[in-house]
Amino acid sequence: MATVYPDWAGLPQEMVATVMEALGIPDLLRAGAVCSSWHAACSAARRVRFPITDASPCLLYSARGDNDGEDDAGAATLYSPSSGAAFRVRLPDPPLRRRALVGSAHGWVATADEESNLHLVNPLTGAQLALPHVTTLHHIESSLDEQGSLMYGVQESEDLDDPDDPVRYPAEKLRLFLYYKVVMSCSPSKGKDCIVLLVHRPDGEISFARIDDGQWTQITDQTLKWVSGYRDALYNKKDGLFYVLSFDGSMLTLDLSDPSSPVAKDILPRAIPWNDPIKDIMLTPSGDLLQVWRLKEIKQSATPVDVPMGAAHELDDPYKVSRITEFFVYKVDIDKQDLVKLSSIGEHALFLGYNSAVCLHTKDFPELNPDSAYVTDGFDEEMCANKHNFREIGIWDFKTESLHGLGEVQSRNPWLNWPAPIWITPSLL
Repeated sequence: MATVYPDWAGLPQEMVATVMEALGIPDLLRAGAVCSSWHAACSAARRVRFPITDASPCLLYSARGDNDGEDDAGAATLYSPSSGAAFRVRLPDPPLRRRALVGSAHGWVATADEESNLHLVNPLTGAQLALPHVTTLHHIESSLDEQGSLMYGVQESEDLDDPDDPVRYPAEKLRLFLYYKVVMSCSPSKGKDCIVLLVHRPDGEISFARIDDGQWTQITDQTLKWVSGYRDALYNKKDGLFYVLSFDGSMLTLDLSDPSSPVAKDILPRAIPWNDPIKDIMLTPSGDLLQVWRLKEIKQSATPVDVPMGAAHELDDPYKVSRITEFFVYKVDIDKQDLVKLSSIGEHALFLGYNSAVCLHTKDFPELNPDSAYVTDGFDEEMCANKHNFREIGIWDFKTESLHGLGEVQSRNPWLNWPAPIWITPSLL
């Protein structure tokens, strides 16, 4: 007797649509490849579930409830400034509101849990990977206090011959100060091909690990002229090097292709003797290196921040707000060992924050504002100490030198201040 195969393409469209609406986003997109009728149903469901039409960054944040009042601590909202669309995804445990967001690249977000351990998570697929335990960093050890609560002792002295006593932090508090930024060489889905570079306290030291490594490896003075002082980094896939930016504008490259023997090379001398600007480094679509500095100052808001129930003790001043006052953009001229100040970034749009900085040409993304920077809060110890304070999120116009809002997204999908919102370019890989 001939085998009879089910006619999946002949299922009623209403039934297919019902199934599609219940699928997770990865399964939804795979189901759309089965046949033409399923593709049509997938396209209709996708417009609602995944309403993004391009590969520009989205703002990922936690929101308090949706239109019908439902509140899900594990849910994240993704808002696309390019399309104006917003949709929700759900992160695996621990819930989003119990994480700190300390980096993003290649569609993955770097998060720190309530014990200050790092995890990489893809919000679309739900994939999650644990990075080495925080106590495998060279300067951190754990203990219990008198109540049996987990504590960390952090050696913050750089003088190994005469170290100070370790500074003790409750486990949950350490993540507010420890992580400056997490940088990934490629998608963590590529396993050990992915190198994770960690810029961390004290004062911007650097450690790294490959996916599945058991511990962090510190980059020491055997490799670096200065062990600390670093603020940001990027990975350039064209030459396989990390480019690392220091607080004073100086730069170096790091070759980590042989983990047992890192190689550093200074490529730019110091530019300023002071530490005030938040500094980001990025590549333009044409391959130029940019440094972007932003000056901020602490001001008092006319209205207090809406503090979550039970979190009032975590807030010193509900009126405190950090505001951008100036932006500086420099093109890095490695050959001349110099920074060239730019008055405009032309037809480009920047995305800055805890994410690995992104520079896009607006001819490819016409809905984005040219000569602008889409900004969220980056590492700022003042703001980290007040995690529920106002977050500055908006579009900096380089022509008018002013910050504008992101349209109606905040009124339609209001975000919470914790965890701090972050830019992410969604990916299923």
